[in-house]
Amino acid sequence: MRSFLNLQVKQKPGKIVPDAPSISADQLGNDPAVPITLHQVNALPHNAKLRIYRALMPLELLTRFKIDPIAWNASGGEQHIWLQADQGTHYTALVGSVSMTAEGEFLRIELSDNAINGIDLHMLVLSDPAEEYFRTDFDENDQPTHFGTARRNLAEELRAMQAGLAPGQTRRGLGASTAVFQQLESFLAALGHRAYFLEPLTYVSAWVFERRGFAYVRGHKLMDDIHREFQPGGKLHRMLDGSSPFRQPDQWKSVRGRAWAIQDGVLDTLETRWDGLRMVKQIGRHARVETFPLAQY
Repeated sequence: MRSFLNLQVKQKPGKIVPDAPSISADQLGNDPAVPITLHQVNALPHNAKLRIYRALMPLELLTRFKIDPIAWNASGGEQHIWLQADQGTHYTALVGSVSMTAEGEFLRIELSDNAINGIDLHMLVLSDPAEEYFRTDFDENDQPTHFGTARRNLAEELRAMQAGLAPGQTRRGLGASTAVFQQLESFLAALGHRAYFLEPLTYVSAWVFERRGFAYVRGHKLMDDIHREFQPGGKLHRMLDGSSPFRQPDQWKSVRGRAWAIQDGVLDTLETRWDGLRMVKQIGRHARVETFPLAQY
């Protein structure tokens, strides 16, 4: 993915109870605080779904790429926004691209219902298709790296790091995350949801989501441990011994530097790994969590 913010909920969404087949007029006319599931929205006719899911697209991005906010196309008629919301599923994906190829993708939002009648944000991709592409999403044998979690492309990672990117990124971002989160929360509030959940894919992702108001369901202790052990004299600080380009002595000072060291496996010295973190955001509220005080990116 060409990404600025990366996250992935690893759990498969469970069955929702109750699981009404679709949205009814009676339901809309009753208690407006009862949340509507994506499964119910997806059961609607295609054009009805389009009307609802339009509210997920930030107008700021549509304006930037000269995309019509209603038809989702450009002046020449080319389609630039695609919706995946199949009937019978609990999953929705909205993709924006300046072309018909993955190289032109500038936005991807993936959501699903979860087992507690809430919403999981599976994926948020924000990237500038005009920026240089770093092939960290595939290794030297053209196998997907899954953001470096399954395998790595060390040469491309080094180029990306030297260019100022973070683990998981293949292009620079758009600088539009605030607008995207505001749009997402407005959309979820309209469906009656008070919170949503995600799993940060990298240390940078977790830090970014803290700044966006998220708190930890799982993983706060790990983040505190990481911060403590990156201080001079700590176990992680001692791993920054110059033994690889991703373990330079001054990397503990920045979020991005720590993230590249974690990508390179330094958490092994704590007998742990980057896995199982889960975060929650209450709509309209900021949790004020800060596990790296006064951090520089």
